[in-house]
Order: sequence, then C-alpha cells, then structure tokens
Amino acid sequence: MASRLGHLLYWVASWIAVIMIAGGMVVWLYFSRPNYDPLGLLIVGFGIIVWLAGRAIRHRLAGR
Repeated sequence: MASRLGHLLYWVASWIAVIMIAGGMVVWLYFSRPNYDPLGLLIVGFGIIVWLAGRAIRHRLAGR
C-alpha cells in the first residue's frame, strides 16, 4: 500500500513541477523583458525542488 502511495505522490509532484517550470519560463521570458526580473527563475527553482521532493517520497515509500 505504501508503494502505491509513493508512486501516486511522485506523479502528483511531477505534474506540479512541470506546471511550475513551464509557468516560470513563461514569466521569465515574456513578462520580464525590460530588466529580466528573476521571479521566473525562482519559480523554476521551486519546481525543481518539488520534483526532487517527489522523487524522495517515492524512494522512501516505494523502496526504489
């Protein structure tokens, strides 16, 4: 049961990370043209952290 929960949480975290990374790239490339505000890069960084947290949860619960 814990293995299935680990996989589910990993996929949820992966989708959240994809949305955050894509959204962060859009914010960085299109909405911060004059001075290249680092907000988009910050969002991308948090997306990577969410993805890594999902992998850690899967590793812990699923034993991979």
